[in-house]
Amino acid sequence: MTTVHQTLLDIARDYPLAFAVAVVDAAIRKSMVTIESFRKYCDAYPVRTRQRRVASVIDNIDERRESVGESICAVRFVEHSIPGFEPQVTILDERGNFVARTDFANESVKAIVEFDGAGKYYIDRTDPKIAFELERRREYQLRNLGYTVFRIKWADLFAADLFLRIKATLANRRNA
Repeated sequence: MTTVHQTLLDIARDYPLAFAVAVVDAAIRKSMVTIESFRKYCDAYPVRTRQRRVASVIDNIDERRESVGESICAVRFVEHSIPGFEPQVTILDERGNFVARTDFANESVKAIVEFDGAGKYYIDRTDPKIAFELERRREYQLRNLGYTVFRIKWADLFAADLFLRIKATLANRRNA
């Protein structure tokens, strides 16, 4: 037996960054630990090897992410040097009315990234066709506000193509 903190520290030390961040984020989401308690534990019990890996996990955890997919996506932003995406950003229209809360947004270049786990179309026993239509309308509103919307599926998390397109789009928008 080991403590939750020790298990998370072991995972941070021994597993790839995306997996480790996703596990620690999930533990934080489930109130098993806090970011602060995990940091303090890691400081109190430093590992003899791979301390930089543990530090990298700590630098990349964020309690605002709402799913494993979002946690992995955030790590992919870091790995592909894509700055500026904040999780769970509320988007308002020009009159200040709520339009959406996005998985990630980079408001300086008006770009949004949505992680599409299939479960969202079945939440609250909603008919998936209705949920999909509502999502389509939401995206239409965001595009009308000038945002570029990228949709990431599970398979996209493990390939570079879409992340390279996101990076290029951001660079083009910054240079425009």
